[in-house]
Amino acid sequence: MVKALGKALYRKDMPQYQPGDPLVPDSDADLNAVIWGDPQISLLSPLRAARLCCALRDIRKAKGKYDALILAGDITEYGAECEYKMTSALLSRAADRFDAVLAVPGNHDVRLRRYAKQVARFNAFMDSVKGGVHSDGASYYHLRDINGYRFIMLGADKTAFEGSYLSAQTLQRLDADIAAADPAKPVFVVNHQPLKLTNGLPLTFLGKGKWRGSVGNQSDALRAVFEKHRNVVYLTGHLHYCTSRYTYENCGRFYAVSAPTVGVVNHAMEKVFTQGLVMTVKGGNVRFRARVFGEGRYFDKSLPGAEFAIDFS
Repeated sequence: MVKALGKALYRKDMPQYQPGDPLVPDSDADLNAVIWGDPQISLLSPLRAARLCCALRDIRKAKGKYDALILAGDITEYGAECEYKMTSALLSRAADRFDAVLAVPGNHDVRLRRYAKQVARFNAFMDSVKGGVHSDGASYYHLRDINGYRFIMLGADKTAFEGSYLSAQTLQRLDADIAAADPAKPVFVVNHQPLKLTNGLPLTFLGKGKWRGSVGNQSDALRAVFEKHRNVVYLTGHLHYCTSRYTYENCGRFYAVSAPTVGVVNHAMEKVFTQGLVMTVKGGNVRFRARVFGEGRYFDKSLPGAEFAIDFS
């Protein structure tokens, strides 16, 4: 794999890094974070690992340190131990640029093995990553407060092929954990799948039907929890859809943000690899900028979804 990875890095279709617009954390912000969707590392595809290497090069060249890296699921292709080890080894290349690494599993991480085994494997992966935060072992659910801001990490409560089953107990816990946070500040809830009919679904998942590409049967129940509060920002991946007008949606009482994929192809107009989001939080204001990490540049602000902000103040 190492030899194949090295060869892939020199392919002509790899992202070409252009120095000149490096990552610079906002020194006046309360929190700076990077959000990536779907690395989907597979030992059968060294190209994905090579793209992640390209994105991490941008992180290593950052002019400062970020408070968190957030991985919004589908960390691996098959949930295999060797894939997690490869991802951990790659992330170690930029370990000194993040204080914490937060992650949730995606359907690719969960669906092929017994649930308890995959939870244990995920937690072992997070333990192997410097700054990695993991659950208590019973499920994927966990939370972390960073610089006074709450991050709640979800994840399916049982094995499912595409959706994300969330038990009544998890939804109750989520409700309580949001309520316990500072109501004047945003609470970031991270899960792999978006809610149904948000972020352009089902169009953005290349499918039809109101459930396609979403959490699934618990979508309405999860939405009901969010609507009880006024400070939720729901961060997801899964769609493999490029930076666009669907990246951000004001859902009335909460906000839905869909991160493009850093590892595999992004659908629709902006197909460039290694897309992701840079998030800056100041008080009740949250600002997002879409970036092509492998090329070391932000998208032009004229592109829909390239820049947007949420103001809770």
